[in-house]
Amino acid sequence: MPVYTYRCEECSESFEKIRPMSQASEPQSCPTCDAASERVMSGIFENNSTKNRSANFPKRKRYTNW
Repeated sequence: MPVYTYRCEECSESFEKIRPMSQASEPQSCPTCDAASERVMSGIFENNSTKNRSANFPKRKRYTNW
């Protein structure tokens, strides 16, 4: 089962829970204040995009004298 990150709007607590994918979007109770917390999208998706990866590497030289 995947690990999901949740953030409580009442106390600003962030926590992770292992849940089935079918329950990923359902609110989870905060372990600190017991308020309903919404799922937060991880920053991993932003950093691993093809656009960001290709921008960090220099262009390859083509060697034609083989």
